[in-house]
Amino acid sequence: MANLEDVPEGYDPDSVVARFFGVHVKSIKRWDRRPGLGFPGAIEVNGRKYRNRREYHEFARRAAAAHASKAKAATT
Repeated sequence: MANLEDVPEGYDPDSVVARFFGVHVKSIKRWDRRPGLGFPGAIEVNGRKYRNRREYHEFARRAAAAHASKAKAATT
């Protein structure tokens, strides 16, 4: 996964965020309702939600690392 410095600054609508994660946009809404996930919050502009690009890339990096450590622990 790319370094966060390589990720351009900016905000993306939830439809782009959902495409990044390979999920339906409704999954993003469900993640919002689960504060324990640590999914980045959104700003709302004219009824559309936008998320900080670097924050959701960081979330993906943390989730991948957590998944890898669980998989490693299960095999040992």
